Amino acid sequence: MAESTLSVSVLDIIKNVQRYMGFGRDTAWAGGSGLSANARGDVIECVNRGLRQFYAPAPLPNESSSHEWSFLKGNTTVVTEAPYTTGYIDTTSGTAITGNGTSWTTGASWVGRVIKIKSDLREITAIASSTGLTVDRALSADIPNDANQTAYEIYALVYDLPDDFGGLRGSISFYDGDGYLPLKITNESNMRMLRSQNDIRKGVPEYAAVINKTVASNTTSGQRQQLMVWPIPDDVYSLRMNYTVLTDTVLSDSSGNEVTDDDPVPAAAIPVGGALHGETIIASCLAIAEQLVDEFNNPGKMQARYLERLTASINLDRRSNLPDYFGYNGDNSDRQSFDHSRRNRPVSFNNVEYP
Repeated sequence: MAESTLSVSVLDIIKNVQRYMGFGRDTAWAGGSGLSANARGDVIECVNRGLRQFYAPAPLPNESSSHEWSFLKGNTTVVTEAPYTTGYIDTTSGTAITGNGTSWTTGASWVGRVIKIKSDLREITAIASSTGLTVDRALSADIPNDANQTAYEIYALVYDLPDDFGGLRGSISFYDGDGYLPLKITNESNMRMLRSQNDIRKGVPEYAAVINKTVASNTTSGQRQQLMVWPIPDDVYSLRMNYTVLTDTVLSDSSGNEVTDDDPVPAAAIPVGGALHGETIIASCLAIAEQLVDEFNNPGKMQARYLERLTASINLDRRSNLPDYFGYNGDNSDRQSFDHSRRNRPVSFNNVEYP
C-alpha cells in the first residue's frame, strides 16, 4: 500500500528546519556539498530532538499524564519454557558441574538461569559445552560420580522483551483452552518477595513484572527490559501483551544506520505518525530549533505553535480510537462528551438485544 501523498517526509522536516535556522533549503549533503558539517549537525540535532519531544510529549495543561499515541502501540507474545531436565548430573566440583546425556545451550542465552540439584539452587554464570557449566557458588556437597544419576532442573526466571519495548499497555494474558486468563501485574520487589517465600514453586503463571535488564555501564545498545513471571512456569505458555513502541532515530539510512553530518538525507523516509500529524512533527522540530538559535529574538513563538498543534493532534488521536460500538463509557475516561440520548439504546449481539 502506497504512503499517503499528504505524509510529511524527513526531507520536508529538514527543509523547514534549515529555512528557519537561516540555512536555506539545500539538502545536498553528500560529498560535503551544501551546508557545513556544523550546520548539518545542528539540523540533525533539531530533527531528532523534535521527534523525541513529539513521541513522548509532556502532559497537556490540566492533565496529569502524557498522552500515549495509538500509532505507537505494538503487541508481542512471550513464550515461556518448561523446566529443562534432560540427562543427569555426572559430577560436581566446587562451582563446576558436569552433565551426562545433557544438551545444555552454550553461550549467553542460559546465563542467569537457575539450576536445582537436590536442595541446592544456584545461578548459572557460564556454559562452556553441552555437558559443562559453572554456577555462582559451590554446592553444599560435591557429587563424586554418576552412580546415583542425580536429577536436576534448570529454570528460566526472566524472558527478554522486544528491543523497542517502551512500556506495558494494559494486561498480560494467555489462552488456557477455554479463554484468556490475565496475570496480576506487580513490580520487581514484590516478585522477589514472592520468590523468597518459595523459590522453587512451579505452576501456571499468576504474576508478572517488567524489569530492567542488567547491562554493562558502557553499553551502546541502551536499556532493555525483561519479563519476570511467578510461579516458575511448569510448561509452555504464550503470554500476550500490548506495549508502547520506542521508535528508532528517523534520520537513518537504508541499512538502519544513523545519518551523520556527512551522509545524504534519506529523502523517502516517513516518520511514524507523519500521515496525520506531520504539521505537529514539524512544529516540534522548529520549537527545538528556536531553543538553539532564536530564543532571544522570538522567545516561545515556535513553542506556542507546537503546543497548539500538539493539542489538536492528541484530540484527533483520541477521537480516532473511541470504541463506537461497545456501549456507554460511563467513567468518561476517554475525556469525551457523551450524547445522553444514546444511553438507552440497546446493544445487539448475534441478533439478541441487550438493554
